[in-house]
Amino acid sequence: MFKPVPLFIGLRYFRSGGRSNLLVSFISMLAITGLVLGVALLVVVLSVMNGFDRELRERILSVVPHVQLIHGTGVSDWQEQQQVITRLPQVTEVTPYNQVDGLIHSRQQTRPVQLLGLSSEAVPEGLASVLKQGRLTVPLANQLLLSESIAEDLNLSINQRVSVIIPSATGGKTSAYSFQVAGIFATHTELDQVLALASLEQVAEIAGIPGMVQGFRLQVADEFDARRIGYGLLDSLPFGYGFRDWFQTHGNLYQAIQLSRNMVGLLIFLIVAIAAFNVISMLMMSVVDKRRDIAVLQTLGLSRVKIVQLFLVQGTMIGLFGISIGVLFGVLGCYWVADLVGWIEAMLGTTFLNTSVYPIDYIPVDMRWSDVATIAAAAIGLNTLATIYPAVRASRMVPAEELRY
Repeated sequence: MFKPVPLFIGLRYFRSGGRSNLLVSFISMLAITGLVLGVALLVVVLSVMNGFDRELRERILSVVPHVQLIHGTGVSDWQEQQQVITRLPQVTEVTPYNQVDGLIHSRQQTRPVQLLGLSSEAVPEGLASVLKQGRLTVPLANQLLLSESIAEDLNLSINQRVSVIIPSATGGKTSAYSFQVAGIFATHTELDQVLALASLEQVAEIAGIPGMVQGFRLQVADEFDARRIGYGLLDSLPFGYGFRDWFQTHGNLYQAIQLSRNMVGLLIFLIVAIAAFNVISMLMMSVVDKRRDIAVLQTLGLSRVKIVQLFLVQGTMIGLFGISIGVLFGVLGCYWVADLVGWIEAMLGTTFLNTSVYPIDYIPVDMRWSDVATIAAAAIGLNTLATIYPAVRASRMVPAEELRY
């Protein structure tokens, strides 16, 4: 426990900041600035990576099925089978669907499209939220809802007509269908690059299974248990079903987010470590600058242990000051980073995140106080370690050598 004399002198050394020596003052400011920047960046970056992880779970996986049951020839009694699946305790949502892949054509321009057929009586909650934001409903026959990205690329607007070209699965004649654009939506995810919505019945006609559905889109209580649930469903359903889970469609994205989070966090943590060990240089310079003061204190009866405590107080105060300011800037940065990026995009007339490359088109932030506390504790621990050697070195000074001349 610190004694009053080491605490008093250590605080005075901290407040003086090496004013008698410009080099010591500069190194002290450098050490504090490094801690501030390192801690603030680590808080912001981890919050952004947490945001990507949250958006994958809450936004992307709300419009992407956790489990997609696929029947090879189509399901005719799909209402009955839907009820059977709904009764399973781990399944939270069941949506019949039809889906075909093709090309959308307008004004000599073509884009690949995934035509998803849904019933107005059973819309996945994630897509229902997207449609509600745009005040849209599931389209009627010969109508189509287009994603904002496709509509912008093809310069389409509501009530225009487009052609959807569907190649034959057997290599036969290609078919073309005319649709009216009934609305434009945006999920703000990578699905905007290909997704178009149509009625369940019409997509069934296009797929060659009139009155049937190709399968079911399922949401489950625990998305990380999707694969086990998928295999369990195959055992309880009639022959002919297969399934695809979100690990197959977006598993690589999830792993990439986790890897990026860990690697970027490690790199910036090393920056914090370097900044913390700058305290060693600062304290060593301070020891050299104040060697005569140390010798005088020793002759007045201050023990080696108290000399160690004195410089531990100085180093700890520098660390606490820099880390506290860094945490403050990091927390404020978490609230402002999305607006700042939007302002820079508007000023430069460019887009940093595009769903053709990234899974979402905005900067998500999910600041967790547990991460902030962990970052601050780790930085304080590194800073404390960095102060030990200079403090011990100061305590080993011989007063007679320093006061000889």
